[in-house]
Amino acid sequence: MDIGVCMSPEVLEHKLEAQRERNTEAAWNVRSVPKGLGQPGLSDRLFVASEGAWIGYFVLSTEVLFSPEDKAVPWTLLFDTKTWTPIKPMPVKRFRGIRKVNPGEIDLDDQGQGMK
Repeated sequence: MDIGVCMSPEVLEHKLEAQRERNTEAAWNVRSVPKGLGQPGLSDRLFVASEGAWIGYFVLSTEVLFSPEDKAVPWTLLFDTKTWTPIKPMPVKRFRGIRKVNPGEIDLDDQGQGMK
């Protein structure tokens, strides 16, 4: 399943800096986990929109953390920052939170990877 979030350029830069650290894993906290994540045999991707365009994605970990004491955003999606895959920027309307990315909404190469 593909889901999307909006990140400021500064937040994305901070996430990508983790590629040079010993632990390359990063996190994104959310209010709820979208239905459909974690289906067997499928990899889930976290698409990133920034400054009005989809610009790339991370492959999500199969593990999700839950912190019930954090009432605002109790779920944490994990991803390895080394999976960052830039894509050809594609316009997107600004949104808040997390949302499902519909099939065909983002133009990827024939293998569903990176830039064309």
